Amino acid sequence: MRRRRSPAALRTGTFGHLAAEQRWQWSAETAAMHGYELGEVVPTAELLAAHQHPDDRAVFLAAVGGGGGFCLRQRLTDAGGNGRVVIAIAEPGPAGLAGFYIDLTGPVLAQHRTLIDAALPEYARLRGPIEQAAGMLMVVYGIPAGRADELLRTRAAEHGLAPARFAELLCAAVADGVDVPARLRTVFDHVLLTVHQRG
Repeated sequence: MRRRRSPAALRTGTFGHLAAEQRWQWSAETAAMHGYELGEVVPTAELLAAHQHPDDRAVFLAAVGGGGGFCLRQRLTDAGGNGRVVIAIAEPGPAGLAGFYIDLTGPVLAQHRTLIDAALPEYARLRGPIEQAAGMLMVVYGIPAGRADELLRTRAAEHGLAPARFAELLCAAVADGVDVPARLRTVFDHVLLTVHQRG
């Protein structure tokens, strides 16, 4: 089997529809964006639509069937199952539809990575107290994690507080003002010292 092009190497490619021949064509770059070598498959409106995200498919088919120009941001899944983000721009001409794809996948992924990297420390800072408080509720009330999280959020909302702030206050209050009975400590000590035997 032929070696596929590296997705990182893709940037722009052309496509078109020759009205007189009722035939689609695409460049090697556009074929590669869809996960194919040039000539490996015959491009059709149906094939192009099949690679669209389901939410984008109807818009794409309406645009190519409308006879006018269009500019669409699309989510594709190539033949190898890789997701891509592209812009398809087309204009009608004497021979039919002519256009090109711009592959945004690299820049979009880089932007997402940057946003995620920036948000993760803050997420961890906010989520830590929530997880700690939820753990307390799970032990004290014998409830599952989802219910503990829901209880925290409900109580926070009732008092107009963000869940993370409410959790911080709860953790501080428990640390400062809750005495754990000696019997409970003894039971927990035993569990802590013997839990490895359960594995």
